[in-house]
Amino acid sequence: MISKRAARQQDVKNKKHSYKITIIHPSVGVNWSGGSEIFAIEMTRRLAAFFDVELLSGAECGEFSHPSGGIPRAYTYNFINQPLIKNLVHRFANHPEIIIEHLTNFLPCVTRCLINSTDLIFPCNDYGGLAIAAAVRAIKGTPILYTEHNGLLAQGKCLRRNLHFSPDSLVVLDEKTAAFTRKIKPMQGVSVIPNGVDLEQFTPQGSKIEFGLTKPLVLCVASLNRNNHKRVDLAINAVSCLPEVSLLLCGDGPDKDYYEAQCDKLLGPNRFKICTFPFQKMPEVYRSADIFTLPSINEPFGLAYIEAMASGLPVVATDDKMRRHIVGDSGIFCDVTNPKIYADALRKILKNNYQQKSRNNAFRFSWDIIALKYRDLILETIKIMEEVKGQRLNVEG
Repeated sequence: MISKRAARQQDVKNKKHSYKITIIHPSVGVNWSGGSEIFAIEMTRRLAAFFDVELLSGAECGEFSHPSGGIPRAYTYNFINQPLIKNLVHRFANHPEIIIEHLTNFLPCVTRCLINSTDLIFPCNDYGGLAIAAAVRAIKGTPILYTEHNGLLAQGKCLRRNLHFSPDSLVVLDEKTAAFTRKIKPMQGVSVIPNGVDLEQFTPQGSKIEFGLTKPLVLCVASLNRNNHKRVDLAINAVSCLPEVSLLLCGDGPDKDYYEAQCDKLLGPNRFKICTFPFQKMPEVYRSADIFTLPSINEPFGLAYIEAMASGLPVVATDDKMRRHIVGDSGIFCDVTNPKIYADALRKILKNNYQQKSRNNAFRFSWDIIALKYRDLILETIKIMEEVKGQRLNVEG
């Protein structure tokens, strides 16, 4: 005899995917370097094999995307950060460009979800998307699936805030965050599903890009913002201790000019480049490097680590529990705040071939596995909501 939950899962799997899923991220198609943006694109593409999926995005980014109707944060950042305006608006908010994005997308996205009836809303842009989903749920009872990408950053500040929206299904990236969630909100449904990587796209074999830099080449993929947790300056300092090594910074952000100046000062013009590429070009970028590093602190997960490993690169990373879980035997962990120790780790890893170890380790995070977990969770979430609605109708009848 099978359990009620197993029977329900089997029942929904036997239906041929007539459900509609709406994914929301108004920066997608505008910002190509953010982890949550990449996640939204990949999730849309993968779930489209099982459902009717629409991605409400900031710009065209594939056959499933539809303009969200608001103003992406990238379009207002430079204007807002002009000296006179910055002094005024930053008194009220640390990231006014994000608030503008959330506010201008609220009504267009709510209207779209109400007119084009959807069976589940999957916001990927933090509290802005959750507010949209919560408004639609209040009107039509549409369930919400949400993945918390910030994990326990700042003692779980974002997670605590987002739990106020009570998503019907919450996904976190690791067991530690799941335990934290159950402690502060015991009734919240929570599942642990890591981020995924496309092992057919990110491979050691294939075309590369010639950057014209001295080899070997260390790659760091991160948003260029001095106020976030990526700590790109630590990678610059470490590479500066290795005269024979060059650094490729792949990303964009408000402090790009600052990092350009730092690299020019510490490395010289022939030992660094700062570039931005669309997601489709990233496999070539990884294949063009010899080492991957990201010295962030309190990284919630780190999609770039598994993309690098899938591409056959060894990794040098911060020594903490999350990085050890992700990277395993595919790299070296060290005190990245010490430039000499960090540089020694980079030097040491160049002496060994990690390609097969890295590739094998990446198989744990295959999108083929991750997408199936999301499919099953979506089906279960929708089915539970259908059962609740059915029970209400019976009571009212």
